[in-house]
Amino acid sequence: MNRNFGTLLAVSLLFGLGFGVYEFALPYFLDSRGISVPRMGLIYAVGALFVFVVRIYAGHLSDRLGRKTLYGGAVLISAVVSAATPAAVVVWFQTILKGARDAGAMVFDSMYQLALHDEGRAKYMDRVGKTRGLQYLAEALGTFGTGLLLARQVYTGSFGLSSLLLFAGFLIFLLLYRASNNSTQSAPHQSLRAIFAFDLPRPLMVLALFGFVFTVGLSISHCFVMQLFWVRQFGASKPIIGTILMLHRLTIGLPLLFVGHVVRKHLKQVFIVFVILEGLAMLAAGLIPAFLPATVVWLTHDLFGAGVWIPIRSALIQKHAREETRGRDVSKVLALGSLGWIFGPLIAGAIFDHWYGGPFVLSGIIGVMSAFVLLALRDEDA
Repeated sequence: MNRNFGTLLAVSLLFGLGFGVYEFALPYFLDSRGISVPRMGLIYAVGALFVFVVRIYAGHLSDRLGRKTLYGGAVLISAVVSAATPAAVVVWFQTILKGARDAGAMVFDSMYQLALHDEGRAKYMDRVGKTRGLQYLAEALGTFGTGLLLARQVYTGSFGLSSLLLFAGFLIFLLLYRASNNSTQSAPHQSLRAIFAFDLPRPLMVLALFGFVFTVGLSISHCFVMQLFWVRQFGASKPIIGTILMLHRLTIGLPLLFVGHVVRKHLKQVFIVFVILEGLAMLAAGLIPAFLPATVVWLTHDLFGAGVWIPIRSALIQKHAREETRGRDVSKVLALGSLGWIFGPLIAGAIFDHWYGGPFVLSGIIGVMSAFVLLALRDEDA
C-alpha cells in the first residue's frame, strides 16, 4: 500500500466517523428544537441545488489545480459546519449550514474517486470499493455511538465530536498526501456556459440520468425520515435506531470491501439486477407492519444493492470520462444525479405525517424504475 492510498483510507475513516455522527444527530436535533417535518424537508432540499453548482465547478477546478486543494477544502468545510450547527436553530441558518455541509460531502465524494483514479487505474474498482467500504464502516461506528449520546440528549457534544474527527482528517490529509503526477492539471480555463453545458458522452449521460432517478427515490427515504420512521412507526428508542443505522452502514460497507475481487464481467447486467433488488427491499420494508421483519428486510437493501453496484458505477464513469476534462466529467455526472436530493426530501416532508411507511414504499418503486434507465447502456459501454 503506497502512502497516498493509505492517507486516503485514513481520511475516509475519519470522514465516515464524523459524517455518521452528524447525519444521525441532525434530524433529532432539529426535531427537539421544534422544527416541523415539512421545514426539515426544505432544509434538506434547498442545499441540494447549491451542491449541484458547487460540485460541477469543483470538478472543473480540480482539472486545473489538481485534486488536493478541493479534497482538503471539502473536509475542512464539513468540520466547520459540524461545529457551527448547534449555534442557532432557525430555518435559514440551518439551511445554509446543511447546504455547505452537503456541498463539502459531495465534493469529497468526487475528489476521492478522482484521486484514487490518479493513483492507479488498474486497481481502481477494487480501491474505490475498499475506500468507500471503510468509510461506511466508520459511519456505522459513528452512528451507533451517537445513538448512545442522544439517549442522554447530548446534541452539542455530538456535533463537537463530529467536528474534531473531521478536522483531524483534514490535518492528516494536509500533512501526508502528495499530489499524484497523474493528476490532470492542464485543462484550459473555460466559460461558465461551457463548464455547465450538458456535453457529456452518451454513456455518461445515461449514468447521470440513472443517478438522478435513483437519487430522487433514495432521498425520499434516506433523508430525515430515515431516523424518524422507526420512532413514529414502531416507537423505537434512539439507541435502538442507532443500532439499526449502524447495521445499515455495515451492510453497505462489507460488500464494498470485496466486490472488486468478485465482479469482473457482465458489469451492466450485475448493475441492473442489484439496483432492482435494492428497490424491492426498500418497498417491502415500508409495507411490513411488524418491527423486526421490517427492519431485517430493510437492512438487505444495501447488502444486495448499493454495496455491489457503487464500484461498478464509479468504474464506468471513469471509463468514459474524457482525459482532459476528467474532473469536470466525473463531477458533472455525480452532480446531475445529486439533483434528486432537491425533490426527495420535499416529497418525504409532504407525505410522512400521513403515512409513515410511504417514503420507503415510494423510494423502492422509483429505485426499481431507475434500473430501466441502465438498459440504454450498450454492452460495449460496460
